[in-house]
Amino acid sequence: MSTPSRLVSSFFSALPGLVLFVLSLSASWFGRDYWWGTYTAVLLVLFMTSLVFGFALPEMFQKLRMRNPWQWILTQGLLSWLMSLAVLWLLNLTPLCIGQNNGDGNNDPGMCIFMTVMSGIIYTPLYLGLLAVSSLIGHAILSLPRSKSWSLDKLK
Repeated sequence: MSTPSRLVSSFFSALPGLVLFVLSLSASWFGRDYWWGTYTAVLLVLFMTSLVFGFALPEMFQKLRMRNPWQWILTQGLLSWLMSLAVLWLLNLTPLCIGQNNGDGNNDPGMCIFMTVMSGIIYTPLYLGLLAVSSLIGHAILSLPRSKSWSLDKLK
């Protein structure tokens, strides 16, 4: 697989994470609570793992007979989303969440795990919708007929 194709795959895999990160930054202009740093770190993990998976995994997916680019992008995004939820779960089991005053008392481990589960339930449909749109656009672009200038493999 050519490097430009892998870069396009990486871009469309990371695009939903970038949208959520920008939305998070725009919401932080109105004030930052104790959990703002945790969610910023998780969204950075989502964006960065999407970029890495988008560049590294398409060749492996082709070997596994996944020929459609939308399948690669969707799978890469889902793997990144699962990894970011695991990071959120781990961060919420630290003093970044446990013991913080949430306005009506201090958070205990049960409350922090509950908030992790609720974040996953609430934000997963939004992320999956963005990922589906991104994967279809990425598939359309990666399926275009390529001219000789598109492929860098000829330069080797």
